[in-house]
Amino acid sequence: MAPKKKKSAPWIAAAASGVIYSLIFPLERWQHFLILGLIMLGFGWLIYVMAQGVDTSRPAPAQRSIRKTGNAAADEIIMQGLDLLSQIRREASAIKDAYLRLRTEEFREVAGLVLDTVAEQPALAPRIRRFMDYYLPTTLKMLQSFRKMEERGVDSPQAQAAMAQIQKAMGTVIDALENQLNNLFQDDILDISTDIDVLEAMLKQDGLTDTGIHEQKI
Repeated sequence: MAPKKKKSAPWIAAAASGVIYSLIFPLERWQHFLILGLIMLGFGWLIYVMAQGVDTSRPAPAQRSIRKTGNAAADEIIMQGLDLLSQIRREASAIKDAYLRLRTEEFREVAGLVLDTVAEQPALAPRIRRFMDYYLPTTLKMLQSFRKMEERGVDSPQAQAAMAQIQKAMGTVIDALENQLNNLFQDDILDISTDIDVLEAMLKQDGLTDTGIHEQKI
């Protein structure tokens, strides 16, 4: 039934725009009919284009795609994470509360960076086991609960308190994810710091730093 509605929508829009125009403006000269035709054609085409761009019969694709690493354990974790993020996105899209939708988008962005990092360094996969087994599923469960209460119009004090608690919890989870992401980069940060210390020591030893060059000139 949905495709038929889409096909008929442009004709309905064109006819409606024609009726409205004829009620407001006179149709006495051929120029008036020309304008009427152009308006009907324009509205019909606009609705046709809009109808082509929306197909609610198909599920929205996942927004993030990550290549396989070749490491079976890491790839399994990444695919599991992508699936959970896809479910979280669907739940968020059904929630009316703008604040929670925004926080969920922030959560998905940071979580996606965590998965990207593991994809780049598969050896880090064991470090995100709790992230996969608890953080993501619990976040999904919270959003499902919020969406159900919102859809059913539950407005009891207890429900309102629970929904507010979910909103607050999303901020806490985002902070935790950012810490998780920083922890994944901790080894790289230490390596970079060590490399810089060694480089500075070698430059100083070879007299290539400002202090060394000055001392050589003296």
